[in-house]
Order: sequence, then C-alpha cells, then structure tokens
Amino acid sequence: MAPSHFGYPIGDFFVYGWSISGNETAIGVKTRGLFALFDVGIAPSCHGHIDHIGAICQHMRKRVLNNIGPATYYLLPHLIEPVKALCRAYSELHGCEMGQISEPKLVEMIPGSRIQIESKWWVEGFQTDHVVQSLGYILFCQDFKTTELIPEIAYTGDTRFSVFSLPAHPNLLQVKLLITESTYLDADNRSRENSQKYGHICITDFAINSRLFRDVGAIFLMHFSDRYSLQMIKDRVYCSLPEDLAEKVYCSLTAKKALKVEHSAEPLMP
Repeated sequence: MAPSHFGYPIGDFFVYGWSISGNETAIGVKTRGLFALFDVGIAPSCHGHIDHIGAICQHMRKRVLNNIGPATYYLLPHLIEPVKALCRAYSELHGCEMGQISEPKLVEMIPGSRIQIESKWWVEGFQTDHVVQSLGYILFCQDFKTTELIPEIAYTGDTRFSVFSLPAHPNLLQVKLLITESTYLDADNRSRENSQKYGHICITDFAINSRLFRDVGAIFLMHFSDRYSLQMIKDRVYCSLPEDLAEKVYCSLTAKKALKVEHSAEPLMP
C-alpha cells in the first residue's frame, strides 16, 4: 500500500519511516493512543551509532520550541552518561541552560527489562546482534478484558539475521508489526559476507527463511544502503522474496523520495 501524508497505513498502525543506512534512522509508529518514536524519541534507542542517536538533542529542543513536554528516552546503561555529556555540550554550545536538554529523562533498558510507558502499553527489551552492544524492543498492549499483554510491535534496529533464526525473544515472530532492517539487497556472496561482518541483514536471508515469518502480521523494512536508488530498492526487495512473504512487506522509502526531489528538478507536488 502506498504511504499517505500521515505515514504508511499498515493494519492498525501508521508507520513513519525515515531511514538510510549510515546516515540517519528514525521510525515512528502511531496506534490507538500511542506514538512511539524509535531511535530518537519517546521510545527506545537500539544502540549508540550516530545515525541512530545523533539527533536526540535536536529532538529535545524541538519539543521545547513546540511547547511539548519532555520525552522519555530508553537506552542501554552504557549510553546514559555519554548522552548526558552530549546534552551538557549542546547546552554549552547554545550559551544557556535548556531545561529538557540540561536534564534529560533517560531510562536504562537491558534485555528482559519491561516498563509500562502508557496506561495500556508496555515495552520490553531483547538482545540483538550488531557490531556493538545493541537492543531490540517489543511493545505490548494490554487486553482490556483479559489483562493479557499482546505483542503488537517489534523493533530490531541494526542486527544480524540470527536474531530471527534463533529468536531473541519468544514473541518476536508473533507480532502484528515487525520493523527491521535489510541493509544489503544484492544476492552475491560478498553482500552476504559483508552483512555478517558489519552486523546487518541481506534480503536473501529473508528469502531463504521466509517460513519464519508466517505468523508475523506485517514487516516494515528499513535501513537500506545508500547505494540503492528508490527503484532498485523496490525491485530487489519484491523480486527477491517469495510471494507469501512479499505481500506482507513494506519498505521505508520516504527519505529516498525526499532526497530524490531535493537533488533534482522534480516538483514536490504533482
């Protein structure tokens, strides 16, 4: 389904994806009273690489400018003090104390941590497999009648495919919406080797192991290498995957589309 002006409509969710491997990644999901912004905002950051956490102070500042209360940022323990230092540096550069930035709301998350983030929403961390210490997250919604926690959204951030072949969490492959990466889209051996070397996933991993995702409602792929054009992403993703998997896959293309307009003479609106 094509994205609307309000994000990609995927089942009960609107997904806002801005992701180019190595440059910048932020994924927002809106559903039933919740807006979770992965890798810069109110929900979790998966690891400390700059393309995933570098805009955290800018996000804090924009909330101040728009009279929005402070966000809560969920981070691995070893990232807490560096982010505090980053916030102090930004305040010093700005030339004055900046409330939300000077005293950010940072919460430690480790694999197995479960925290209530809204009245009926919980987030739980699970270990992923990247080149640095990293964490994925599952968002659970509490059923009103049974009080059971239903796995709704999973976000892996940057990871190798092992997170699925040896499921890092018992609910990871049962969610309604899985947000994960596919940095490499070539089927050659070098791409497979590089995906392992640099802690990423190749699209052929999904193709070979499509059966693993039979119980996942929808998959939102992101973090494509910047070497791939907009058309290449669409062609290689959907030509590589078997039909039963391809029909539930959506691609994060917003950043590519915006940059294509910015660097060409194409009009923004038709």
